Amino acid sequence: MDRVIERMGRSFRLTAKEDERVMVPDGLWNSKSNQHQLVLVGRLLSNRPYNFEGLCHSVKGMMNPVKGMEISQIPSDRLLLRFNHVIDRNWALKRCPWSFDKNVLILNGLKEDENPLYVDLSRCYFYVQIHDLPLSRMNRGLATFIGNRLGVFRDMEMDDQGRA
Repeated sequence: MDRVIERMGRSFRLTAKEDERVMVPDGLWNSKSNQHQLVLVGRLLSNRPYNFEGLCHSVKGMMNPVKGMEISQIPSDRLLLRFNHVIDRNWALKRCPWSFDKNVLILNGLKEDENPLYVDLSRCYFYVQIHDLPLSRMNRGLATFIGNRLGVFRDMEMDDQGRA
């Protein structure tokens, strides 16, 4: 089978018209949308095959976006989660990590002009709760130190007076 495809590939030629370069006018190239603000890219950390429809149903149920969302598969075992409102998207991202069928679902935002196939999905943030600290030591400095020893400190929950 590979040889047949290889042979076909060698005989494949573009016509002169197909080989022409296409110049996109500046006005079209410079007009941008804000679609990246509504999208998350994800990947399920699993070596086993999974049911995509089941994943979609579960993730939509867990995230329960008020304005709705769509999930599609893209190459490299990635998922594209399109939300209909930025609040739903930010809510889902803030509550990471998510899981499906006992596997972690890594999610990350999409930057402007970034290709979803190259979004970094090598990190997953987890909430860590530290027990038995004296009340006087519950502060951002110590939380940052402990968090960076465990991995990368991201944030901590504090009240209006700066207390943990």
